Amino acid sequence: MIEDANLFCDEIEKFSENKLLVKQDLLNLVIIAGRASHEELFFSIAFSAKYVQGLLRVIQQAGTNPEIKNLVQIKNDLAENMEMITADLKTMITNESNEVNEKFEAKYLALTAESFANLRKLLNDLEWVKIYHNHLKRIK
Repeated sequence: MIEDANLFCDEIEKFSENKLLVKQDLLNLVIIAGRASHEELFFSIAFSAKYVQGLLRVIQQAGTNPEIKNLVQIKNDLAENMEMITADLKTMITNESNEVNEKFEAKYLALTAESFANLRKLLNDLEWVKIYHNHLKRIK
């Protein structure tokens, strides 16, 4: 359970050595997750984001690494997980104000190159959430 969203995001930023790209929007998602009892969904999205980021790294390396043979399956898995993440994000923000919904829809969920680039930034930050969450589990 996240008790203080600002502190949580500050700790992730420190842990990541200032590698968060859209910290304010990440903070907004943490606040929404806590307020709407969507913490489990939030951490599920973070898990999927880490997985997607790994798939994207594999795809980027595919051109220079001949050992990567199952590229079609990787791309299908990527598409499936991206659809799941966007659906889960929509679920998280569904009960928020029109302003919040419109902002997230336009910035992250629209089918444009710009929103895809923004979504990649959000996935980066969510990947750090998962890495940090794993770190906390290990040190307990």
